[in-house]
Amino acid sequence: MPGIYVMAVITLAASAGLWGGLVYFLSGRRSAYLWLILSGLPLSALVNLCVKKPLGLTVSAWAGIPPPWGPTSPVWFLTFLFLLSPVFEEPVKLLPLLFPSARRTLSGKGAALWAGMALGIGYGLGEATYLAYGIARNPHFARMAWYLFTGYFGERLIVCFLHGVMTAVAVSGIRRGLGPGVLGVLAAMGLHGLINIGAALYQFKVIPLAATQLPFIASLILLVIIFEGLRRTASREPGAADKAEEVVYYQRTVLRHPVEKA
Repeated sequence: MPGIYVMAVITLAASAGLWGGLVYFLSGRRSAYLWLILSGLPLSALVNLCVKKPLGLTVSAWAGIPPPWGPTSPVWFLTFLFLLSPVFEEPVKLLPLLFPSARRTLSGKGAALWAGMALGIGYGLGEATYLAYGIARNPHFARMAWYLFTGYFGERLIVCFLHGVMTAVAVSGIRRGLGPGVLGVLAAMGLHGLINIGAALYQFKVIPLAATQLPFIASLILLVIIFEGLRRTASREPGAADKAEEVVYYQRTVLRHPVEKA
């Protein structure tokens, strides 16, 4: 068995436990969000096999640019390939919200944040699985021992969180209406592009390979800040429990006054 599969199992277990646990406990132990994570698992393979790959091959055939594509490919074509991920992956991550059972998770305190995080984390887990399959098909990597794929482990662990934050930005906008929803999805696309800009600049021969991680690290810091802002905003939202507690307090206060006056 290719070693990448062993590391993929470790990566999926660590990512699901860490980020799924984060969503579960910070959302008030709402198990519905865990089901949303599961709903996002097949979406990466879906968008790659049914959208991105066919589009890439179609445009490359039309332009006479055979694969493999890389730094020698035309800039316009590399730009087109760069845009495929943010433009198509961010809307695809929202597909489970078309189902009424998934939309019901958007009610409650902090619902947009945690529903978006769950959808994005599920997508990230599916993406890690899809990438592991692609790596295993490469004869060079297929013979490598599992412990040599630590780079895959670290990157996928972080990317699962980043997918969650990007989708949370989109869902937070959607919950406020059509206009904010469109802006939220566009913002998620922009963040996605920012995360991938290092690899794109390398393809354009602007930066060396060693510098490709710098934009990624900067993006990680930015998305952590965005997540914390969304979390603080969610913590100030009135929840059902808060409203019920206020009503009970008001009723007890009203009923106590006649007794005190007597």
